[in-house]
Amino acid sequence: MTADGSQTTLLRVAAFLVDALSLSIVLVLPAAILSYTLAWIGGEIKAIQIVWFVALCIVIVGMLFRDGWRGRSLGKQILGLRIVIPGEVPCGYLRSLVRNIVLIVPGLNLAEVVLVIAGKRRVGDRIAKTTITEE
Repeated sequence: MTADGSQTTLLRVAAFLVDALSLSIVLVLPAAILSYTLAWIGGEIKAIQIVWFVALCIVIVGMLFRDGWRGRSLGKQILGLRIVIPGEVPCGYLRSLVRNIVLIVPGLNLAEVVLVIAGKRRVGDRIAKTTITEE
């Protein structure tokens, strides 16, 4: 089944939320604890800024490459979705980057949200020639 059905649309949204939440817990929570600890012991503001900059960079890289491992992010794996290229071959890291890079482009990321909610194929999927399938 491809990304045409409303069930697939809901699964795609839920998978994205699982991915965002898991990355936040794994990266943002430790960054918050570290930065509050630095603030408490009188650390430099610059050190706290560096902690948050590094955490943000890791979150962005994680979101860009999240679908590269066997065409499944954690959210997609939990919810039974997979990103494939023609021939039902799982998406790799390069295609994951290509399909997700549009998510960091202001304006285009909003168009991606509208397309997913409407049950349409994302611009990133068109560029990367990928399709979402249910397993």
